[in-house]
Amino acid sequence: MDIQLVIFDLDGTLIGAPMDFKEIKERLQNKLLEEGIPEKLIGNLTPMYETLIRISQKTGIDFEHLHSFLVELELERAKESYLFEGTRKLLEFLRDNGIKLALMTRSSRKATEFTLKKHEIIDLFDLIVTRDDVPWKEVKPNDGHLRAILDHFKIPPTKTVVVGDHGYDLIPAKALGTLSVLVTSNESGRMSFQIDEKANFEIPTIKEAIPLFKRLLKTYVVVPAYNEEKTIGMVLERLLEYFKKSEIVVINDGSKDRTKEIAEKKGVVVLSHLVNRGLGGALGTGIKYALLKGAEIVLTFDADGQHRIEDALKVMKPVIEGKVDFAVGSRLKGDVTQMPFVKRLGNSILDFITAAFAGKYVTDSQSGLRCLNRKCASKLKITCDRYAVSSEIIIEAAKNGCKISEIPIKAVYTEYTKKKGTNIIEGIKIAFDLIIEKLR
Repeated sequence: MDIQLVIFDLDGTLIGAPMDFKEIKERLQNKLLEEGIPEKLIGNLTPMYETLIRISQKTGIDFEHLHSFLVELELERAKESYLFEGTRKLLEFLRDNGIKLALMTRSSRKATEFTLKKHEIIDLFDLIVTRDDVPWKEVKPNDGHLRAILDHFKIPPTKTVVVGDHGYDLIPAKALGTLSVLVTSNESGRMSFQIDEKANFEIPTIKEAIPLFKRLLKTYVVVPAYNEEKTIGMVLERLLEYFKKSEIVVINDGSKDRTKEIAEKKGVVVLSHLVNRGLGGALGTGIKYALLKGAEIVLTFDADGQHRIEDALKVMKPVIEGKVDFAVGSRLKGDVTQMPFVKRLGNSILDFITAAFAGKYVTDSQSGLRCLNRKCASKLKITCDRYAVSSEIIIEAAKNGCKISEIPIKAVYTEYTKKKGTNIIEGIKIAFDLIIEKLR
């Protein structure tokens, strides 16, 4: 993937400390009570920084005076802070891969710089943005905090990853359209309350981030294309939002139209068959090329425009996280309202035939949106040239012990895409080809 910028949260993501935020909140509350501020006005101090601003506005007490109590507590915590295992290696790995690094934290600048200097990682960041550096109404979870970083680097959100341990990190990422990684198991440093937000990818602790980023940075997209001049340009534009030109491989399968010309103008890799070999031949060529280039992850993506890029990210998720070897985007598990009945019927028949050979039932065996890790992709022996390859890939993956998962997706059906892929007649042909091939 074309990752150019990674933005980290600090507390709970990169560092921890014996003093948690619940204790800071209790001690700050006591300090405010000593100042004579009514308990009713203090409330539960969630969130602390914004509550101090509200108290200052209502009482007329100088905000900097109130704020100094919180900064002192943050500094006290910072003095006992420690780096989570894997933090330094991750930052160095990303820098070595030419990726810009930024920090987006709700902590004060004074406490942030003290922490980063203490652990000797301050020089690894290209930009540090604390709560002191943006207007208080723009601090995360508001998106102004993140927007300031994106504006500084002039890097598109789709080429940016936000790494955090809390919903406060995910909310601005979602609002501005960046990718996100959530650290799920670091308790030390996590805020005293939770926000239910979903990330693109999840890891238990920060030390699992290096293998995750290695997979992301070595993901290739295989796009089989036969006479797709009407849609190939738009499909590639979508993919180029997230992937490098060198990572997108279009297999021009003997097209008679402008498919090859359009793909080449987009700057992606184009491999051409002199004659039409069919979907199986195209996928075989594309997957082999990706593996030869060192791909850790292979994503297959149809050229007719029926797949959504947000669904591709969902299908990638369990494979990127290392939870499965092979994920299939299932239209039958998603919204099927637009899926023509004949396609549903044809697919269902093929699902049962595929299951008979694979020993595993997959609800949408004919889906063109798949994600495989290197180990699983390397084990595939593709012999079917045409549409039967979709079933063959599942059979091969299952027989080789690949752990398979299905992810609900929503296909985009237009008059053009409805004519593509399988129907009942095509399904019968596929079933016949598959049976003949597998009984040889």
